[in-house]
Amino acid sequence: MNTTQALNPNATIAGAANLAHEAVNTAAERATPVIDRAASAAHRTINRAADAAIPAAEWATSSGQAIATRSTQAVDVCSSYVRERPITAVLGALAIGFFVGKVLR
Repeated sequence: MNTTQALNPNATIAGAANLAHEAVNTAAERATPVIDRAASAAHRTINRAADAAIPAAEWATSSGQAIATRSTQAVDVCSSYVRERPITAVLGALAIGFFVGKVLR
């Protein structure tokens, strides 16, 4: 330690603070490219995931609509059958219920 620093502690503190600032700036300069690469890789990964999810969502939507359409058609067919042949429908339902009851016993 030189005599000037021993006599002026403020200069020693200011010098240490400047060294700390320089160290922080150097670390930030070195870290910035690494952080930029990591952020870029994260964005690419998110974009790939979104690109893969979009067709799956479209397929699920169209499949859901197709299932809804088919179920509506099945209900319409069953309803028209019951309206055209009510006694046959009731007897068929009773027979199915009887056999299901026997099987589950």
